[in-house]
Amino acid sequence: MHLLFLLRLQHVELPTEIVDPEEIRHVSVLKATGLIEADIAPAIDPSGKFNMARTAVVTAITPEGIAEITQLRTERMRPATTWRAARRHRRIERAAATEPHRKQCSRCGAPNQPNAPACTCYAAPESEPSAPT
Repeated sequence: MHLLFLLRLQHVELPTEIVDPEEIRHVSVLKATGLIEADIAPAIDPSGKFNMARTAVVTAITPEGIAEITQLRTERMRPATTWRAARRHRRIERAAATEPHRKQCSRCGAPNQPNAPACTCYAAPESEPSAPT
């Protein structure tokens, strides 16, 4: 979500004042990672108690921030989708690593047929002839 906020900042005239608490958290994270330059109001009141910052002023997007925006725009998928796809890919790889692969039949050595449930040398049991009555 922080990177989506960074993308939004690209279309805003800077410097800009941020007052929404959620957006101030985004500004804080982006500033800490060096993607933007910002001034965040002190979070400690005169009595020494911690308070949430009420305002932040974003002054610029850093060259690292511009590079991150460029990378986000050149990716085919959004970051969240990319993470989901990566997790799905790792899960599939783990399942494939633990699942034994049949390259050939253990009984006759015939190559494995991908759509066949079993090799043809494993004949289905024939039904028993019915006993005369």
